[in-house]
Amino acid sequence: MPQAEIRALFTNRFDGVPDFAAVAPGRVNLIGEHTDYNDGFVFPAAIDRGLYVAVRVTDGPSRLYSKQAGEGAVFDAGEVVPGALQGWAKYPAGMAWTLRQRGFSAPNIEAYVDSDIPMGSGVSSSAAIELAFGVIWNAIGHLGIPHEELAKMGQYCENRFVGVNCGIMDQMASAMGRKGQAMFLDTRTLEIQYAPVPEGLVIVLCDTKKPRSLTESAYNERRSQCEEASAILGVEKLRDADLAGLEAAKGRMSDVVYRRARHVITENARCLDFKTALHNGDAAEIGRLMAGSHASLRDDYEVSCRELDAMAEAASAAPGCVGARMTGAGFGGACVALVRAEDVEAFQRETLRRYDEATGLGGQAMACRIVDGAHVFGEA
Repeated sequence: MPQAEIRALFTNRFDGVPDFAAVAPGRVNLIGEHTDYNDGFVFPAAIDRGLYVAVRVTDGPSRLYSKQAGEGAVFDAGEVVPGALQGWAKYPAGMAWTLRQRGFSAPNIEAYVDSDIPMGSGVSSSAAIELAFGVIWNAIGHLGIPHEELAKMGQYCENRFVGVNCGIMDQMASAMGRKGQAMFLDTRTLEIQYAPVPEGLVIVLCDTKKPRSLTESAYNERRSQCEEASAILGVEKLRDADLAGLEAAKGRMSDVVYRRARHVITENARCLDFKTALHNGDAAEIGRLMAGSHASLRDDYEVSCRELDAMAEAASAAPGCVGARMTGAGFGGACVALVRAEDVEAFQRETLRRYDEATGLGGQAMACRIVDGAHVFGEA
């Protein structure tokens, strides 16, 4: 979306000119799922489906409008506290609260929000809205907060204000994305190694059109199972475990806890191998690792579903597909595929045909470019 368009939408709504406009991208995760809260490795990429916001400082209170979701709850950025409001405005309100917790001030604003991130598809619209408002308030106040810190603040907002116990991957991907580069992220140290997707391969997001429905209880249950496995193995996090130790301790844990740990341990290994495969341009290895990730998420972590399995199978069999797997938290949402550029259109047609035959849901397949992270328009 051009800067002029989001500014015009603001003007039409609020009868005035905005002070700032910003964009924060959604993300796809190429591999490394449910590893971030285990201090493991992930491999996201920021994509050209983003959340756009135009704002003007006001005497208050803060009033927000979303083209997709309508009016947001009204709040005072200088006083709002956790639990004070519901709906989508709790994400920007939470960022204002988080800034205050860190010793910064966040003035009240009028804001217009527009997004082309597919909702419910697991590409992290929540992190995008946190980072969009984070960079806006950072610019308004000339706060000078590094983007890595804004990512941490986005996670803190989601954990402590919104109440979702997420890891750091989504916020780091939205904040620190780099054009044309996937991001190998160590979620313990937050060290980033950028890795180019091999020339001639395109990321295609394959939306099942089944809204993601991993409930907070299911998510927290899996976190708890991982923590139980870590305690039995005597490690701080499953990042520190290996398969040999897991096999030795198998008799001391339930089958479910064993399988949850096996997914995390093997997924971390796949993430490391994927980095090597990308650098080597090894299409066969990329495909093998993505297929292994999907199987592990389906069988050991049990966060796939009929629709995700059908989409992954349809994509894997379509022309030009190097590899495909579910992406995101699970139980709906989307798959990600790496596809040879010359075959993208044929891949999209065949994948959706096969998927519709299997489910009747139609689906959507979107070729995505890898873009830079969140920024105020006019700033790098």
